[in-house]
Amino acid sequence: MNDPYKRKVQRRFERDAQSFDAIYRLERSPFWRLVNTTLRKAVFERYAITFERAGDVTGKTVLDVGCGSGVYSVDFARRGARRVVGVDFSENMLALARREAEQHRVADRCEFVQADFLELDLEEAFDISIAMGVFDYVPDQVPFLRKMAALTTGEVIVAFPSHSLIREPARRLRYKLAAKGGVYLYGRDDVERIAAGAGLRDWGIVRIDSSGGVFVLVGKGTAGA
Repeated sequence: MNDPYKRKVQRRFERDAQSFDAIYRLERSPFWRLVNTTLRKAVFERYAITFERAGDVTGKTVLDVGCGSGVYSVDFARRGARRVVGVDFSENMLALARREAEQHRVADRCEFVQADFLELDLEEAFDISIAMGVFDYVPDQVPFLRKMAALTTGEVIVAFPSHSLIREPARRLRYKLAAKGGVYLYGRDDVERIAAGAGLRDWGIVRIDSSGGVFVLVGKGTAGA
């Protein structure tokens, strides 16, 4: 990831960590529960698809790239994963993730690492790897996904936001005015090209139509293949 762009995105997530985390914490605000489940429905649909496709994770190891405040990481551990490694370059996000793991008593099975994933050396393979809300900000999609695949023996589950006639211009303008950096959006052909270029095996695409649309790519990693 080029440095100026990386710094801009990193600053955004350092600044907005609490507001991003609040999207998922439905039980903590009835008002925002209604807002988020209505306007950000795709966020919750991709969550459901991720755990459905991951299947029974009891005793498995999980890599959560761009783990943010640890929503997926902690829930994988709560569902029985033996070890979960969450990677994010926002320390504010990781502080929330560690707190969440402590609150749910799974901190002994969760490790959170502050790093740029493409620059991080990981010396282990994982049964499952995911990246949710990450490829919105990744300019080097093929190398990024290829590295995920190379670290994974089983399912690789990744979300790509799709183009939208209504939401896309508004989102780009909002990011520009707030100096939040750019955003990458995808068509099905883009996702197919990235999956093939990364060497992902036996992959398929699940389309989510709500909230502007999301493509969830599910395939097999290449570690040990």
